[in-house]
Amino acid sequence: MTEADRKARNAQRLTECDPVFRLQLEGILAGLEAQGFRPRIQTAWRSLADQRAAATAGHSQLSWGFHNATQPDGTPDSLAADVLDDDHPLNPSRPYVMALAKLALVHGCQTGILWGLPLALRRALGVAIAGGITDWHGKIGWDPSHVEHVGISIADAKAGIRPMAPGTPPPNANA
Repeated sequence: MTEADRKARNAQRLTECDPVFRLQLEGILAGLEAQGFRPRIQTAWRSLADQRAAATAGHSQLSWGFHNATQPDGTPDSLAADVLDDDHPLNPSRPYVMALAKLALVHGCQTGILWGLPLALRRALGVAIAGGITDWHGKIGWDPSHVEHVGISIADAKAGIRPMAPGTPPPNANA
């Protein structure tokens, strides 16, 4: 994909995201670009039909997930995005997925890099990610390019709860 096309795609996909998640994702993308990567948002919001197709194909284990979040009027409000390395979309390098996981952590998100791993391996990989290690040679989880907001559950998101901007007092804080 040309650089202009990649940037246009990212800009369009960012419009499908919850405003707080959008800011987090913009920080992640900028961090990856600063490291010389060319991140591409493959998917942000998904329709329920697309989610069913992803689950049927084995790309998701959920019938409703953060990708499916909408505003009350049905406008896309995704809390997840699949962020591929545009130079290696089908086989991202370990340095890319490790950098993505680290930047996700820094920006209040997580990736699927730990998913499906035994506890001891999740812990070891988590330490490597937090430490900025990029040459991890061990096993990684089954969806390392998936990025999602941390702090609310899928049930919360489905019920319309959204992340608050940093520094925003919780509801009824002064009650």
